[in-house]
Amino acid sequence: MNGEIDVTAEVDFGWNDDETLPLTKCVCGEKWGAWSGPLLGIEKDYPTECPNCGRKLYWTTRIRVLEITDQE
Repeated sequence: MNGEIDVTAEVDFGWNDDETLPLTKCVCGEKWGAWSGPLLGIEKDYPTECPNCGRKLYWTTRIRVLEITDQE
C-alpha cells in the first residue's frame, strides 16, 4: 500500500517558483546548492526521485485566509 509521510522537517529547500521547489537537503542527508539539485514538482503522480537514495518527493502549498477583527 502506498502512503505519504510529511518529511518537511527533515529536508531543506530554496525559494520556490510557481510549481517548482529546489531541494537543498534530502531526508537521507544528501545536500545540493540552490537550483543545482533535484527540483520538486507539485504533481503527486509525478514525484521527483532523490538521486542519492531514491525517495520519491513532491511538495504542496497550503493557503489560509485570515480575517482581522477589531478588538476592544
